[in-house]
Parts: sequence; C-alpha cells; structure tokens
Amino acid sequence: MESTSHTDAGAPRPGDVVAVLAVKRLAEAKSRLAASRGPASDGLHRDLVLAMLLDTIDALRGPRVEGIAVISPDDEVLAAARAAGAISVGEDRGARPIDTDRLNQAFAEASAIARRRWPTARTVMLVQADLPAATATSMQAVIAAADGLRQAVLTDRNGRGTTVLLRDRSITEPPRFGPDSAAAHRAAGAVELDPGHVRWADLRTDVDTAADLDAARSLGVGRHTAAILGETRPLGPTPSSNRRTPSDSATKRLSATRDAS
Repeated sequence: MESTSHTDAGAPRPGDVVAVLAVKRLAEAKSRLAASRGPASDGLHRDLVLAMLLDTIDALRGPRVEGIAVISPDDEVLAAARAAGAISVGEDRGARPIDTDRLNQAFAEASAIARRRWPTARTVMLVQADLPAATATSMQAVIAAADGLRQAVLTDRNGRGTTVLLRDRSITEPPRFGPDSAAAHRAAGAVELDPGHVRWADLRTDVDTAADLDAARSLGVGRHTAAILGETRPLGPTPSSNRRTPSDSATKRLSATRDAS
C-alpha cells in the first residue's frame, strides 16, 4: 500500500519527484492556438506543439526530477518524448470524445505507471505540456516550494487554470484539470503556491492562444520553440541553462521524428 507522505518521509532528496505530461493527438491539440494564429500558421502548428512539449521536458531536467512520463495517443508525440529521454505511455482513446474527464484520466493512468516505474519517488508532478518559456530554475524552485505539502498547485497567468500540480505519491484519484481547475484543485486540498502571483511567470504561461504565445516569447522561449518560430535567438531578458541559441537541429529533429512515424 502506497502511504508515504511528505510529512513523514524526512528531508527532500535528489530524484524524489517524477513528472507526468499529457498530450492530445497533434491533429487535435491546441485548436484554439491554431485558430487564433490564422491559416498561414497551419503548416507549422504540429511542429510548434511538439516543440513546446520538448521545451517543457527540457525545463523538467534537474536534480529533484528522477523521471518524466508522457502519455498520448499520438505516435509522433510518443516518439518525440522518447527521443527527449522521457518514457512514453500510449493512450488508446478509441472513439471516446477528447474532453476534460479523459485528460484527467490520462494523467491518472500515466501517474500510476510513473509510480511503478520509479518506486522511490515521493511526489508526482503533473505538468501542462505547453510551457515553452519554462526554465529548469523555476521548476526546481516550485518543487522546493511544495516540500512538506501533500498537494500544491501553481496557477496560470489569470489565476483560474493550473499549470503545475504536485501531489504525494499516495494520491491516486484523477486530478481536476479543466475550466477553473485552480479552484477545483484547492477544493481538493491543494495549497496554492505564490498566491500573489509574484514568482514563476515562465511556468504560469501556458499557450492556448496567439496572445499566450506572444507572452511566452516576451519571457524567452526555449530552443525548440525558438527554432520553429524562426527566431535566431530566444527572446527575453535573461538567458538560462536551457536557453541556448537555437540551430537547425531542433527543426531537423522534429522532421526526423515525423518521417519515422
């Protein structure tokens, strides 16, 4: 029986967190973003979704994160996740509608696999896969801020959605992502991190619309997203360890993944 909690497990240690991300089929992912960017962006949309996933995975690499799992019904997403060092979890949605309940069930399924794959991890960290401005420094700081809490939530820019949810490994029920998920997660017992919204703008900027993408670009996007957007360098005031000047490698990597699928 999985009963370990932060309060009785002692001091935090390296590799005590596993991260889980859920991604829709590329043909269906980020439909609001595609619509808001217009038809001229259609050819790059799939690559942009993959690039944002890869930049989010890059930001998760750090001493506290033991492993990363990505669940998706899309083979191209799963191949990209494996190439980035994450484990892939195939999801068979069949004819079921792609709705909020299914997303939360996907998170729960992948979390169960992650707990079995990394049995010493104390925390499961559920992360939105569209955080192109995320940095490893912020990810590690949020993990540290959640130490000692059974559940912790970081909201998006408007304070209503959830970008990061950290939960004790003993919590197995599905999360509550969807409309007003921040309030739903607080109602389920999660403590809000930085309720004044002073810190971690990069982790709060998930991308659902063109305006969100502009906000992420103003903070500085990761190398994969920068390459897809055709930027010669990431935008933003202060580069970090995962803000390397992009080259053609990111674009070639995505193209190779697509060719192999």
